[in-house]
Amino acid sequence: MEDLKEKILGLFSEYGLGAVFGGVMLENAGIPMASEATLLLAGSIVAGGVLGWLPVVLTAAVAAIVSDSFWYFVGRIGAARLVQLYCRFSFGSSACTIKAREMLLRFGPRSLIVARFVPGFRTFASPMAGISGLSWPQFLLYDSIGALLWASTVVSGGWLLAEEINRVFEQMQSAHSALLTVAGAMVLIFIALKVWIRARHGKAQFATGDAAPGKEA
Repeated sequence: MEDLKEKILGLFSEYGLGAVFGGVMLENAGIPMASEATLLLAGSIVAGGVLGWLPVVLTAAVAAIVSDSFWYFVGRIGAARLVQLYCRFSFGSSACTIKAREMLLRFGPRSLIVARFVPGFRTFASPMAGISGLSWPQFLLYDSIGALLWASTVVSGGWLLAEEINRVFEQMQSAHSALLTVAGAMVLIFIALKVWIRARHGKAQFATGDAAPGKEA
C-alpha cells in the first residue's frame, strides 16, 4: 500500500490550494478539527517548498470567511431553528448557542477575532452574530481579522513542526491503519465532548433577543 505521506503530498500537489480550501470547509460539514488538521499538514508541506506560506494562509482565511459568512446569513434571515438543530447535532445540547450569544453580548463584535480559537464558540459565533443583528460590515471586518490571525498561526505551527509531523507519518505502518486510528480518535473525542457538554449544561433552552452586540443598549 502506498505510503500515506506520499498520498497526502500527491493530494496537495495535484489540487494545491483547492485542497486547503476544501479542508477548511470540511469543518462546516460537522467534521471536528478538520481545518486545523488540514492547515498543520499544509504548513509542513510549506516547509518542504511545495506550497507558499502566504497563498496557503490567504486561501485558508478566505475559506473560513466564506464558511462563517454562510452561517452569519443563516442567522440574519432568522433561521434560529436551523441553528438550534445544528447545535444539537454537533454538541447534543442547545447550550452552545446560548454561550456564543453571551460571549457576543459581553465582549461585542471584537470577540469574533478570537472566535476560531475557542471550540464551540467558533462554530456558533457567526450565526448568533446574524441573529443578534450585528451589521454585515462589522461582522466582515472582525471575522476577517480573526480568520487571518487563525490561519497564519496554524499554518506557521505546521511549518515549525514539520519534522515532528513527518516523523508521525514515518511511524505509521500504512494508510489504512493511519486512517482507522485518526477516525477512531476523532469519534472518541466527539463522543466525549458531547457527554461533557450534556453533563455541564444539560438541556439548555434556545434564546434570542436583547440588544445586538454591536449596538449600544
